[in-house]
Amino acid sequence: MRALPPPKIEPPPPIAAEPSPPSGELYGICNKREIRDRMGKSFPLMRRWTDGKLRPWDIFIARFGKEYHAYVNECPHQHVRLDWEKNNFFEPNYLKVLMCGKHGSQFDPETGVCISGPCEGARLEKIPCFVDDEDDVVLVGVNIDLEAQIGPAAGDPSVDEVLENDGFKLQSTKREFL
Repeated sequence: MRALPPPKIEPPPPIAAEPSPPSGELYGICNKREIRDRMGKSFPLMRRWTDGKLRPWDIFIARFGKEYHAYVNECPHQHVRLDWEKNNFFEPNYLKVLMCGKHGSQFDPETGVCISGPCEGARLEKIPCFVDDEDDVVLVGVNIDLEAQIGPAAGDPSVDEVLENDGFKLQSTKREFL
C-alpha cells in the first residue's frame, strides 16, 4: 500500500496594513507664502498605518491662483514621483497643468484628474487642506507624525542626493525620461 502525501497546508494570506483613520488633528505644513503661484513644494512626511508603524509618505502642495491643493506625490500610471525636477510639478511651458516627469501625463491642478497621457481619466490622491487664519497651509483628514525623523530610503532611485560644494547645496536628480 502506498502512503498518501500529506495535505498541503497554506498559511492564510497576510493582512495588508492600511493608513490609519484620521485622528481629527490639523497639521500645519507650511506658510502659504512659501509656495508661489503655479508652483508646488514637496514634503516628505511619516504616516501612521493600522499595524502601528510609521511609513514615509511624500506629498506636495501646489498653488494655482489663490487656491492651494495637496496631493500624494505619486503618478497613478506607474506609481512614480510626479515632479520632473525637485519641486517642479507644473508643465514647464504654460504652467497650467500638473505634469508627470516620467510619462508626461497631465493633470488638472484643481481636481487631480488626468486630462491627457497614459493614465487618462485616473486621478491623483487628493488630501484635504485649507489656509488657516495664520496663513499656514493645513492638512486635515490624515494621521501623520510631524516629529518623526525622516531619512531617504536606501537604494531608492527616486531620491535626490544633496551634494555639498564649498557651502553650496546642489541637487543631483536621477530621473528616467521616456
